[in-house]
Amino acid sequence: MPYEADVSAALQGLRKDVFARGDYVYGDDITDEQVKAVLEKTRPEMEPWMQKVREMAEKLPEPMRALYIQNAEKFKGQIMSGKMAPRKPKRKPKTIEQALDFQAESGTHSILDIVGVSEEPKFGHIRPFPREKLAEIFGSETPSHSKIEEAHSFGRLEDFADKWEGIYVIAYRDGSPSEIFFTGCSGD
Repeated sequence: MPYEADVSAALQGLRKDVFARGDYVYGDDITDEQVKAVLEKTRPEMEPWMQKVREMAEKLPEPMRALYIQNAEKFKGQIMSGKMAPRKPKRKPKTIEQALDFQAESGTHSILDIVGVSEEPKFGHIRPFPREKLAEIFGSETPSHSKIEEAHSFGRLEDFADKWEGIYVIAYRDGSPSEIFFTGCSGD
């Protein structure tokens, strides 16, 4: 993404671009038979999964914590009963908000799931790459695009963002900011 001093504006611009290109997950292409096979394999794993959900929920503020657990319990009930929610529509949404609503806790597996900028780790937000780690990871406090891409391709940035979070790194060319590199992990 070309550098913009207002990272929040750059993020929102990127989200609009990704949405316009359709570069995100929406709906599914799974047959009913495949769903049934997955349900049979998944049922024994539901209680350990719920325990992990409860542990993750403890890190969330209210009311997000309660909503997260409520949705997980609903999902568990659907899995255990075999009565899954109706299939998601195939028609693409008209707005980013519709895409997020339709995908719900599954996420779009894209920057659309990242809604804002924060200085600290925060669910659904990006934050700056830790300044004190720039030289260690990139070999410079003003890394080039290629150095950031290299670190990313080798998985060296993965430890800096949890699920449903992201980081950004400012890339430099000839000593001046030239790009904002966004990365993270969203979607289940």
